[in-house]
Amino acid sequence: MPPESFSFAPWVALALFTFTTSITPGPNNLMLTVTGAQFGLRATVPAMAGILAGMSVLIGLAGAGVATLLLAVPGLEPALRTVGLGYLLWLAWKLCAPSAQLDSRAIHRPLTTTEAVLFQFANPKAWMMAITAATTFLPGLLPATSGDQATATFAVALCFMLVGGPCIACWAILGAALQNQLQQGSRLRQFNTFMGLLLAATALGMAWV
Repeated sequence: MPPESFSFAPWVALALFTFTTSITPGPNNLMLTVTGAQFGLRATVPAMAGILAGMSVLIGLAGAGVATLLLAVPGLEPALRTVGLGYLLWLAWKLCAPSAQLDSRAIHRPLTTTEAVLFQFANPKAWMMAITAATTFLPGLLPATSGDQATATFAVALCFMLVGGPCIACWAILGAALQNQLQQGSRLRQFNTFMGLLLAATALGMAWV
């Protein structure tokens, strides 16, 4: 029988937050869609693994106090957001940039697992998810983990893997499903341009919040 202090509410709230933020458009999902469309589903698996691992690292850092540091030091969080925004806009330009060859690929190879992990550090949405998880949901999970900060942080990271993993996989599957329709160079060029504009709009939208 669960202890009196145990409550499912914090777990349900965390799962809903994870689902909502993982399934909606963002830099990770857009890049997985582009990669799936250009290289197929199997080639996106390392990137998906890197995204989940990178998110776990960010959650671990946030749970260890980085979130408090970012919120406490004036200018640190906006500076991090600005760097991430600049990188995302550069990626968007790479997708939209005109090319002499219509069948040229905007990305020459899929992201490796390590590159996808590092990409999380430049992803403002990933930082927002990790910081929110640490500051909003982690305290509510402490009673269920006997007040153990490390165990609660691990539980949050595990939730992001179990709930977020299938969510980001949907975007990679969507891209792979479009692969055959994008074999013609003009269609691939149009698709890359659209995704680049969507990535830029997403990045600017996160900066506006």
